[in-house]
Amino acid sequence: MTYKSLLISASLGLLLLLHTPLVHAAGPFHLQSYGKFKKMVHLKKVGGVVDLKTALSGSHRFAVGAIKKGEGEITVVDSKVWLAYGRDGLGKATRVIPEGEQAVLLVTAQVEEWQSIVVPKTLSESEMHHFVLEQAKKKGLDTKAPFPFLFEGPLASLKWHVINGLNPEFRGHGGPPLFHQFKENREKTSGTVIGFYSAGIQGVFTHPGESWHLHILFRKEEKAGHVDEVVVGKGAVLKLPEI
Repeated sequence: MTYKSLLISASLGLLLLLHTPLVHAAGPFHLQSYGKFKKMVHLKKVGGVVDLKTALSGSHRFAVGAIKKGEGEITVVDSKVWLAYGRDGLGKATRVIPEGEQAVLLVTAQVEEWQSIVVPKTLSESEMHHFVLEQAKKKGLDTKAPFPFLFEGPLASLKWHVINGLNPEFRGHGGPPLFHQFKENREKTSGTVIGFYSAGIQGVFTHPGESWHLHILFRKEEKAGHVDEVVVGKGAVLKLPEI
Protein backbone atom coordinates (compact mmCIF):
# COMPACT_ATOMS: atom_id res chain seq x y z
CA MET A 1 0.00 0.00 0.00
CA THR A 2 1.37 3.42 -0.96
CA TYR A 3 1.91 6.28 1.50
CA LYS A 4 -0.98 8.15 -0.12
CA SER A 5 -3.28 5.13 0.31
CA LEU A 6 -2.24 4.78 3.95
CA LEU A 7 -2.94 8.45 4.55
CA ILE A 8 -6.39 8.20 2.96
CA SER A 9 -7.22 5.07 4.99
CA ALA A 10 -6.10 6.73 8.22
CA SER A 11 -8.14 9.83 7.45
CA LEU A 12 -11.24 7.79 6.70
CA GLY A 13 -10.72 5.83 9.90
CA LEU A 14 -10.47 9.03 11.93
CA LEU A 15 -13.62 10.43 10.35
CA LEU A 16 -15.48 7.21 11.10
CA LEU A 17 -14.30 7.31 14.72
CA LEU A 18 -15.40 10.91 15.15
CA HIS A 19 -18.86 10.29 13.77
CA THR A 20 -19.54 6.84 15.20
CA PRO A 21 -21.77 6.74 18.29
CA LEU A 22 -20.14 5.66 21.51
CA VAL A 23 -21.76 2.34 22.39
CA HIS A 24 -21.55 1.77 26.13
CA ALA A 25 -23.65 -1.36 26.55
CA ALA A 26 -25.25 -2.89 23.48
CA GLY A 27 -26.63 -5.69 25.67
CA PRO A 28 -30.38 -6.24 25.82
CA PHE A 29 -31.28 -2.57 25.24
CA HIS A 30 -28.70 -1.36 22.68
CA LEU A 31 -27.68 1.73 24.63
CA GLN A 32 -25.86 4.33 22.55
CA SER A 33 -24.66 7.87 23.20
CA TYR A 34 -23.68 10.72 20.91
CA GLY A 35 -21.58 13.74 21.88
CA LYS A 36 -19.75 14.38 25.14
CA PHE A 37 -20.78 16.70 27.94
CA LYS A 38 -17.13 17.36 28.87
CA LYS A 39 -16.43 18.60 25.33
CA MET A 40 -19.42 20.95 25.52
CA VAL A 41 -18.26 22.36 28.85
CA HIS A 42 -14.51 22.64 28.21
CA LEU A 43 -14.50 23.55 24.52
CA LYS A 44 -17.99 25.00 24.07
CA LYS A 45 -18.55 22.54 21.24
CA VAL A 46 -22.31 22.85 20.86
CA GLY A 47 -22.88 22.00 17.20
CA GLY A 48 -24.96 19.01 16.16
CA VAL A 49 -23.31 15.58 16.33
CA VAL A 50 -26.11 13.32 15.05
CA ASP A 51 -29.28 13.58 12.99
CA LEU A 52 -32.24 13.06 15.32
CA LYS A 53 -34.40 11.14 12.89
CA THR A 54 -31.54 8.72 12.25
CA ALA A 55 -30.61 8.24 15.91
CA LEU A 56 -34.22 7.75 17.01
CA SER A 57 -35.36 5.47 14.21
CA GLY A 58 -36.87 2.13 15.17
CA SER A 59 -39.43 0.99 17.70
CA HIS A 60 -39.46 1.21 21.51
CA ARG A 61 -36.84 3.97 21.67
CA PHE A 62 -36.17 5.86 24.90
CA ALA A 63 -33.84 8.85 24.98
CA VAL A 64 -32.78 12.08 26.66
CA GLY A 65 -30.53 14.81 25.33
CA ALA A 66 -30.09 18.36 24.11
CA ILE A 67 -30.79 19.96 20.74
CA LYS A 68 -27.87 21.45 18.81
CA LYS A 69 -26.53 24.79 20.10
CA GLY A 70 -28.47 24.19 23.31
CA GLU A 71 -31.72 25.24 21.65
CA GLY A 72 -33.81 22.89 23.78
CA GLU A 73 -34.36 19.47 25.35
CA ILE A 74 -34.93 16.06 23.79
CA THR A 75 -37.18 13.55 25.56
CA VAL A 76 -38.30 10.27 23.98
CA VAL A 77 -40.56 7.65 25.57
CA ASP A 78 -41.39 4.51 23.58
CA SER A 79 -40.46 6.24 20.28
CA LYS A 80 -42.77 9.19 21.02
CA VAL A 81 -40.74 12.40 20.77
CA TRP A 82 -41.06 15.63 22.74
CA LEU A 83 -38.73 18.46 21.65
CA ALA A 84 -38.88 21.35 24.12
CA TYR A 85 -37.42 24.42 22.41
CA GLY A 86 -36.28 27.07 24.87
CA ARG A 87 -37.54 29.85 22.63
CA ASP A 88 -40.99 28.78 23.87
CA GLY A 89 -39.93 28.89 27.52
CA LEU A 90 -41.66 26.08 29.38
CA GLY A 91 -44.41 25.85 26.77
CA LYS A 92 -45.70 22.78 24.97
CA ALA A 93 -43.11 20.54 23.35
CA THR A 94 -43.01 19.89 19.62
CA ARG A 95 -44.02 16.33 18.74
CA VAL A 96 -42.51 16.21 15.24
CA ILE A 97 -38.78 16.24 14.49
CA PRO A 98 -37.99 19.05 12.01
CA GLU A 99 -36.11 17.94 8.90
CA GLY A 100 -32.37 17.98 9.53
CA GLU A 101 -32.65 18.60 13.29
CA GLN A 102 -29.62 17.47 15.25
CA ALA A 103 -28.61 16.74 18.83
CA VAL A 104 -25.49 18.06 20.53
CA LEU A 105 -25.89 15.38 23.21
CA LEU A 106 -28.04 12.26 23.16
CA VAL A 107 -28.30 8.88 24.87
CA THR A 108 -30.73 6.28 23.57
CA ALA A 109 -31.92 2.80 24.43
CA GLN A 110 -34.33 0.30 22.92
CA VAL A 111 -36.50 -1.45 25.49
CA GLU A 112 -39.41 -3.66 24.44
CA GLU A 113 -40.46 -4.88 27.88
CA TRP A 114 -40.17 -3.43 31.37
CA GLN A 115 -40.45 -4.93 34.84
CA SER A 116 -42.26 -2.83 37.44
CA ILE A 117 -41.55 -2.18 41.13
CA VAL A 118 -43.84 -0.09 43.33
CA VAL A 119 -42.01 2.55 45.38
CA PRO A 120 -42.82 1.74 49.06
CA LYS A 121 -42.10 5.20 50.51
CA THR A 122 -41.19 8.74 49.52
CA LEU A 123 -37.60 8.79 48.25
CA SER A 124 -35.19 11.70 48.42
CA GLU A 125 -32.88 11.98 45.43
CA SER A 126 -30.06 10.05 47.09
CA GLU A 127 -32.55 7.42 48.30
CA MET A 128 -33.93 7.21 44.77
CA HIS A 129 -30.45 6.51 43.38
CA HIS A 130 -29.92 3.78 45.97
CA PHE A 131 -33.37 2.29 45.27
CA VAL A 132 -32.75 2.13 41.51
CA LEU A 133 -29.39 0.38 41.92
CA GLU A 134 -30.71 -1.97 44.61
CA GLN A 135 -33.67 -3.04 42.48
CA ALA A 136 -31.54 -3.28 39.34
CA LYS A 137 -29.24 -5.78 41.07
CA LYS A 138 -32.22 -7.78 42.30
CA LYS A 139 -33.65 -7.89 38.78
CA GLY A 140 -30.40 -9.10 37.26
CA LEU A 141 -29.11 -5.92 35.59
CA ASP A 142 -25.38 -5.25 35.44
CA THR A 143 -24.98 -2.11 37.57
CA LYS A 144 -21.38 -1.74 36.40
CA ALA A 145 -22.73 -0.85 32.98
CA PRO A 146 -25.12 1.98 31.94
CA PHE A 147 -28.86 1.30 31.76
CA PRO A 148 -32.16 3.20 31.35
CA PHE A 149 -35.06 3.34 33.80
CA LEU A 150 -38.40 5.07 34.33
CA PHE A 151 -40.46 6.37 37.22
CA GLU A 152 -44.19 6.87 36.64
CA GLY A 153 -46.63 8.44 39.06
CA PRO A 154 -46.51 10.83 42.03
CA LEU A 155 -43.54 13.11 42.68
CA ALA A 156 -43.33 14.83 46.06
CA SER A 157 -41.28 17.67 44.57
CA LEU A 158 -39.51 18.53 41.34
CA LYS A 159 -37.10 21.13 39.98
CA TRP A 160 -36.73 21.11 36.21
CA HIS A 161 -35.65 23.31 33.31
CA VAL A 162 -35.53 23.80 29.55
CA ILE A 163 -32.40 25.26 27.96
CA ASN A 164 -32.28 28.10 25.43
CA GLY A 165 -28.90 28.78 23.82
CA LEU A 166 -25.43 29.65 25.11
CA ASN A 167 -25.10 31.66 28.29
CA PRO A 168 -22.48 34.45 27.80
CA GLU A 169 -21.81 34.42 31.56
CA PHE A 170 -20.57 30.82 31.43
CA ARG A 171 -16.91 30.56 32.52
CA GLY A 172 -16.58 26.88 33.23
CA HIS A 173 -18.06 24.03 35.27
CA GLY A 174 -19.17 25.11 38.75
CA GLY A 175 -20.30 28.62 37.79
CA PRO A 176 -23.26 29.90 35.76
CA PRO A 177 -24.66 27.16 33.47
CA LEU A 178 -23.46 26.65 29.89
CA PHE A 179 -26.93 27.38 28.51
CA HIS A 180 -29.71 29.78 29.49
CA GLN A 181 -32.39 27.95 31.50
CA PHE A 182 -36.10 28.43 32.03
CA LYS A 183 -36.79 26.86 35.44
CA GLU A 184 -39.81 25.70 37.39
CA ASN A 185 -40.33 24.16 40.83
CA ARG A 186 -43.36 21.94 41.53
CA GLU A 187 -44.74 20.34 44.67
CA LYS A 188 -46.97 17.25 44.77
CA THR A 189 -47.07 16.71 41.04
CA SER A 190 -46.94 13.62 38.85
CA GLY A 191 -45.34 12.63 35.58
CA THR A 192 -42.93 10.26 33.87
CA VAL A 193 -39.26 10.50 34.73
CA ILE A 194 -36.96 8.90 32.16
CA GLY A 195 -33.45 8.34 33.41
CA PHE A 196 -30.13 6.89 32.37
CA TYR A 197 -27.52 5.62 34.82
CA SER A 198 -23.98 5.99 33.48
CA ALA A 199 -22.20 3.66 35.94
CA GLY A 200 -18.48 4.58 35.92
CA ILE A 201 -18.70 6.69 32.77
CA GLN A 202 -19.13 10.33 33.77
CA GLY A 203 -18.99 13.49 31.72
CA VAL A 204 -20.21 11.78 28.54
CA PHE A 205 -24.01 11.81 28.66
CA THR A 206 -24.08 13.04 32.26
CA HIS A 207 -22.63 16.14 33.91
CA PRO A 208 -18.97 15.76 34.97
CA GLY A 209 -18.84 14.05 38.35
CA GLU A 210 -22.42 12.75 38.07
CA SER A 211 -23.82 9.34 37.13
CA TRP A 212 -27.46 10.22 36.43
CA HIS A 213 -29.27 12.04 33.60
CA LEU A 214 -33.01 12.48 34.12
CA HIS A 215 -35.80 14.15 32.16
CA ILE A 216 -39.43 14.77 33.07
CA LEU A 217 -42.45 14.32 30.84
CA PHE A 218 -45.88 15.78 31.62
CA ARG A 219 -47.99 13.96 29.04
CA LYS A 220 -51.28 15.83 29.48
CA GLU A 221 -49.54 19.21 29.39
CA GLU A 222 -47.25 18.08 26.56
CA LYS A 223 -44.26 19.51 28.39
CA ALA A 224 -40.85 17.98 28.95
CA GLY A 225 -37.39 18.98 30.14
CA HIS A 226 -34.32 18.25 32.22
CA VAL A 227 -34.65 17.24 35.89
CA ASP A 228 -32.47 19.18 38.35
CA GLU A 229 -33.85 17.68 41.56
CA VAL A 230 -36.62 15.21 42.26
CA VAL A 231 -38.24 13.54 45.27
CA VAL A 232 -40.18 10.46 44.18
CA GLY A 233 -43.53 9.92 45.88
CA LYS A 234 -44.80 6.80 47.60
CA GLY A 235 -46.74 4.62 45.16
CA ALA A 236 -44.80 5.67 42.07
CA VAL A 237 -43.68 2.80 39.85
CA LEU A 238 -40.03 2.16 38.98
CA LYS A 239 -39.57 0.45 35.63
CA LEU A 240 -36.39 -1.41 34.72
CA PRO A 241 -35.58 -3.17 31.45
CA GLU A 242 -36.66 -6.80 31.23
CA ILE A 243 -33.60 -8.92 30.46
